Amino acid sequence: MMKKGYLIAVDLDGTVITGFDNYDKKSFTLLKELANEHKVVIATGRPYRSSKYYYDLLGLNTPLINYNGSLVHNPHDALFPKYMITIPKESLYDIIEQNRDILINLFCEIEDDIYLWKDEEVIRPYLHLDGGNLHVGEIKDILFADSNGAILISKKGSEAKLQKFIEDNYRGILKIRFWSNEQFVISEIYNPQATKGFGLELIAKYYDIPQHKIIAIGDGHNDIELLQTAGIAVAMGNSHPDLKETAAIITEDVMNNGVYHFLYHFVYFV
Repeated sequence: MMKKGYLIAVDLDGTVITGFDNYDKKSFTLLKELANEHKVVIATGRPYRSSKYYYDLLGLNTPLINYNGSLVHNPHDALFPKYMITIPKESLYDIIEQNRDILINLFCEIEDDIYLWKDEEVIRPYLHLDGGNLHVGEIKDILFADSNGAILISKKGSEAKLQKFIEDNYRGILKIRFWSNEQFVISEIYNPQATKGFGLELIAKYYDIPQHKIIAIGDGHNDIELLQTAGIAVAMGNSHPDLKETAAIITEDVMNNGVYHFLYHFVYFV
């Protein structure tokens, strides 16, 4: 007999999506079926415009967690409050000015408005331009409001300097996390209050779902708070080592339909 009434929060990239666009059809089919009896929620670092396709594919009407918790909203439910957590625009002006020797590029977003320092081909795959409004120029000349966060592209080996700059100048105000690339360093500047776990707590409270009935599945370092919020914390086989330490359960990797394997077994057999 199938269990009912769980809140199931699922990351996208590296969890049910590989590359930029290839999705795990087997897991998506099961998630769409489960959405009839459970609250299925997408929790992603992506903006809404590039997660909407998958949201609609699943036929969801639940809230979404975008920008790693900087935006929590429900396009189908006006009663669900819209939450936005931002970073000060002045901090981005300062980060660029004080780190021009190591910064290659930077972009930030306010929902569907994208503010890009330099329009270069190498950065375009990260912008998710479809449905977005692109503004290009010196950030201080084009950004006039606080943003949902920012992505920095910097020279190889720049992690320590950027980490120190943020800790020395913006402790408690901003945090930074890094992803490596063969050509350069990719990092995210974000408000420490904005986490996927924060978004999941809001959604659970809205639906009055207790922690022991919350399932969270992810693969990245930015999923740690998501899994910590859930009563059932599941890491993908391809997960960041720190996330595996957080998780109670490790499923198959994304290439082997890890979300499907865990949820099918848990919902129908456990």
